[in-house]
Amino acid sequence: MKRPLYYLLCAIACMSMVGATMPMAAIAEAIQPQAAAGQQAQADATSSDTGKAEDGTNTNATADTVEDSTAASTGTGAANTESADGTTAATGTATTAPTPSLRAQSSPTPAAISATSQTGYAHSATAAQNGVTFTVSWNDAPAGTATTFHVTQTSGSSQAKARMDVPTYWDGGSQESVCDPSRPAWGSYYNLGTTGHDFIFDFTASGTYRIYFYFMDNDRYDPQNDKGIYYLRTTAEVSVNDAARPSVTQIVNNAVAQCRQETNGSEYDMALWLHDWTLDQLEYDHSLNWCSAESGLTRHQGTCESYQRIYSKLLNAAGIANGRITGNGHTWNAVKIDGKWCQMDLTWDDTSDNWYGDLDQRHLYFGLTDELMAIAHSDHTANYQKDDYAYRSTDLSNNYFVRNGKADEWAEKYADRIQQHLDAKEESFSIDADNQSFPPNISGIQNGTVAYAMNQREWKVQGAKVELTAASNVTKESNSKWSARYDLAAKYRIATLEKVIDDGSYRLAAALDARMAVSASASGCSLSSGAGALSLERDGATGLYRVSSGGLMLTESGNRAVLAEADGSASQLWRVSALGGGRCSFTSASGLALDDRGQRTSEGNTVWLYEPNGGPPRRGCSRAPRSPARSTTAPTASRPPSTPGWPCRPPHRAARCPRARAPSPSSATGRRASTGSPRAA
Repeated sequence: MKRPLYYLLCAIACMSMVGATMPMAAIAEAIQPQAAAGQQAQADATSSDTGKAEDGTNTNATADTVEDSTAASTGTGAANTESADGTTAATGTATTAPTPSLRAQSSPTPAAISATSQTGYAHSATAAQNGVTFTVSWNDAPAGTATTFHVTQTSGSSQAKARMDVPTYWDGGSQESVCDPSRPAWGSYYNLGTTGHDFIFDFTASGTYRIYFYFMDNDRYDPQNDKGIYYLRTTAEVSVNDAARPSVTQIVNNAVAQCRQETNGSEYDMALWLHDWTLDQLEYDHSLNWCSAESGLTRHQGTCESYQRIYSKLLNAAGIANGRITGNGHTWNAVKIDGKWCQMDLTWDDTSDNWYGDLDQRHLYFGLTDELMAIAHSDHTANYQKDDYAYRSTDLSNNYFVRNGKADEWAEKYADRIQQHLDAKEESFSIDADNQSFPPNISGIQNGTVAYAMNQREWKVQGAKVELTAASNVTKESNSKWSARYDLAAKYRIATLEKVIDDGSYRLAAALDARMAVSASASGCSLSSGAGALSLERDGATGLYRVSSGGLMLTESGNRAVLAEADGSASQLWRVSALGGGRCSFTSASGLALDDRGQRTSEGNTVWLYEPNGGPPRRGCSRAPRSPARSTTAPTASRPPSTPGWPCRPPHRAARCPRARAPSPSSATGRRASTGSPRAA
């Protein structure tokens, strides 16, 4: 249902509850001192309403529990009164059943208690002290009709007064105050006079309601009429069992059952369906009185407490972990979807406004990170920076706009502008956001999702991938002026080497004599007329090739090429360069060429790694024949006479490339430095 943007009222409503007497678990948490409340809100991995822990265990401990909760009385109507020794008495038709146990309130001890029926009423509760009798009487009321509680006194003075406290509700789940007990309507005393006073309340759900009535009769300025009664209490307990008024638990279970039927059962789809369903149930209560799941689901009114509690109950019934977050006098939900926590604020999502273009404001606060939620609720920064914070939300993969593709659509509008900077090879740059006119709490959240979408896209320059990092930057310069932009940083890669030959089996023959080919073993490579084929496989990330035989990889080892177990290191990557006519050269990732030693092509001559010298190719390659016959591809070029004094020893080698990762393309084209004696050209 529609909720205008009364955020300030929501904050006031939540803060007004601080310091009030609240006989229920969730509200009791809200009135703790600020530091303690903050610790509790973050340490508890459950919603305050349900007491259901993430692991499924029940950790509920209401603020109204007494030590002995075994004795309780319910019925169509029941009344409890407290005596000086703490015993209770009940009147009216009653049957024994479990009821919520409430903490005994500290108060002056009444002198006496009696429980008698009031003529004309089906139920009554009576308390007496110092000779004065205080009586609350009521009848059962059908659905749609408010119940009147008639309060009277006998033998009291003209100063006798009474008030009705906030009703608490319980239906077998957690117990809650139906209304905000700090509102004036619940703290005001009314003069009883000789005719009494009527209090009215409408019971809208099946379950048990408990209402405290307080009585005082004192006049310090008139000792003759001073009855000395400052705090006398009696309790009306009303049980509702009416098909026309389903309980909160029943409403929640019905909603979850419908949700399962109308979704695919994924946690995201169920969380979204239940989010929207909750918004359809209630209007924001601008009177700031109604604050419960009971009020939201049966009266269709509530403050932020109602939104948070209803959504928490629904998520618990659906088996989705959730928690309660507070900040800035406000409360909202943390939800764990597919193992990742995110933030949800249903109160601020409850609007039909559409003020910001194609931004769906009804889902602006669905699936946020902690940082984005802190844009709207600044106190949340202190929440998520604590070491023991239980709901750390750092991922936007379950954000509403990310999941429905809208964030990517927004990011696409900036693609051309970003590409211009990338084509210019700029490593850092900024782009103004298109939503400069939006207020910071709107543009900041929207642009955060857009930046996430920018980072998920694939960016390229001249066919090479670019690692792009985008961040939203919304800066408030004054109350009426702010700026919104994207700050971007780019890291550029060298283009991947183009494919030279297809993957497959090849015979690597010497250019001087095509009858002699490379035979590889664990001890090294040599030339052999009976050499078999080697398998070549291109690495897509670098364009280099892996050469293997029998499951072992051709590996650079000092000045030799040997077969070794695959280890993913750069020493097992080879550059294959096409030279035309079916010829190729093979160079290690460190820049050394695969060469026959001393220009000899005799049987068994060593094949080693040597510095490229600019001469003709030493190695050719041809597809291995399908038949067992040996390939006899002829060389296409002869090697020129050797230069006198050409060393037959290998160069001194620098350290090998580090293992366990492939080299970047830039390192693959480099040449290893020589540290020994100079060699002849």
